[in-house]
Amino acid sequence: MRVKIIAQMSVLALVLLGCSTTQYHWGSYEKSLYRYYKNPASVEELGEALAEVIEEGEAKGSVPPGIYAEYGYVLLAIGKAQEAIIYFEKEKNVWPESSMLMNNMIDFAKASVEKESEQETNRNR
Repeated sequence: MRVKIIAQMSVLALVLLGCSTTQYHWGSYEKSLYRYYKNPASVEELGEALAEVIEEGEAKGSVPPGIYAEYGYVLLAIGKAQEAIIYFEKEKNVWPESSMLMNNMIDFAKASVEKESEQETNRNR
């Protein structure tokens, strides 16, 4: 009887221990995302939080899913399309199931880069 109780307690402890660990470090992402939704002008703050999550995740070898893509989107939104492509590529490489969406985002960012270069050429004429 005593062995059975100890075994049950051990299994329960292992289950609870398994639930308490997190696979990814999200940093201040959640708070920054909430602030961004409340005030879209705080896009730089969201970008900084995402960069922090990426830096810490790369150091540990586990960047959370979607973070590269969202950082790429932030870069695209602030006019850094060339840098955005890099992060869309990273998302596609780390999370292959996102390939279709990331290919579309890469194409969109490339079109933005081409449009910017055309506008720059027209200004210089």
